[in-house]
Parts: sequence; structure tokens; C-alpha cells
Amino acid sequence: MKIAVIGATGATGRKVVERALDSGHEVIAVARRPETIASTVRLSVRQGNVLDRTSITNALADTDVVISCLGPTGNFPQGIVTSEGISNIRKNFSPGTTMSVGITNILAACESKGVKRFVMQSGIGLSDGKELSALNRLAIHISGRIFTKAVEDKAIAERAVQQSGLDWIIVRPPALSDTAATSKYTAGPLIRISPLRPLSFADCADCLVRAATNEPTWVRKIVNVGR
Repeated sequence: MKIAVIGATGATGRKVVERALDSGHEVIAVARRPETIASTVRLSVRQGNVLDRTSITNALADTDVVISCLGPTGNFPQGIVTSEGISNIRKNFSPGTTMSVGITNILAACESKGVKRFVMQSGIGLSDGKELSALNRLAIHISGRIFTKAVEDKAIAERAVQQSGLDWIIVRPPALSDTAATSKYTAGPLIRISPLRPLSFADCADCLVRAATNEPTWVRKIVNVGR
């Protein structure tokens, strides 16, 4: 299978590329600065800017499935916990329209190039909390009140995905950390996880690749992944 990974230079995106290659797939790493990624066996690199629809459409030519790992970025010491809610304080308070505009452009590009399956990395902070414990619902509520703009931007992106005609899957991890893969995570629609227990970037990547290549019961559903 030929998998395009958008946000391939990010913490999760790099792990998605590695996991997809380890699984035997052909991977297209899409990045604004493709020179930062070295091509290798079964890995090609294409320039693509999600805020430029023509650019991202060209980047997705001749692909079978697209995984989006868009999100706030920053430079952090190794091992620090990051998440959709707390990864980069400045960018979460003022995230711009990377998710809402970027995802809309990716969806249009998929439709233009005939790509049917689309996987979006989102965050558990978008959950209404009904499947979670009372304490974890409170944690999500507090995070949402603090990072209102980031939540709103991502919510627009999620709605666009759900309204599309693609075979979409939205994956919502909790906080993420730069720790070793464990494969000891749970994932599925309405699965109860703890948003306060970090998941490794590698385990999140494993779930995203599963969503892209297997798991037919996840299609057109929101999947929680965590512990």
C-alpha cells in the first residue's frame, strides 16, 4: 500500500513513517521542507504545504491512503510530555487555522486525486467525555476552557472530515511523550482512556498505521487511543 504522511517531520509523523516502512508499505513523506527528510528504500519525499491547496493536491498524486499528523509543533527536551492540549502553550492559545484550513485542503486534495481513505490525528480533548470517567471529563473540560482557540480550530477540522465522502477515521490520543513503544495501549470507538496518562509517539503512530491499513470496523468513526 502507498501511504502519504502529512506532517512527516513532526514527532508523531516521523514515527508513522518508520512504522509504515517497518510494516512493508511504500511511504510518501509530505513536508513543507522536503530537504529535511532523506529518501530511502520505499520512502519518497514530496513538497507540500497544507495551506496551499494546489501544493498539497500535487503531493497526494498516486497514493492509496493519507495520514494527517498536523498539530502544534515546537522544540522540546527529549522525554517531555506533549499533547494536543499542552504541547506548545503559545501555539495552542493562538493556533491560527492550520487545522481547519489545512484539513479542508487535504480533503479536497484527496477527492481530487481519488484517495478514499483518510486518517486524521486529533486529540482526546475534542471528546464530549461521555465515555470517560467523571474525573477525566473534568480534566478535558478544564483543558478546553484554557485552550479554547486550539479546540475550536480542531473541531472545525473534525467536522469537515465527518462531512466528507471519504472513508475517514479520526484518531484521538491523549498527551503524547517521547518514550519507547510498548504496544500496550487500547484503541477503538468510545474506548475509555485516561487523557492524563501519556502515550508514546510510537504507540500513537502504530494506531494511525493500523487505522490506515486495517481495522475496517473503524471506518467513518472516531477512535480513542491510550491507556
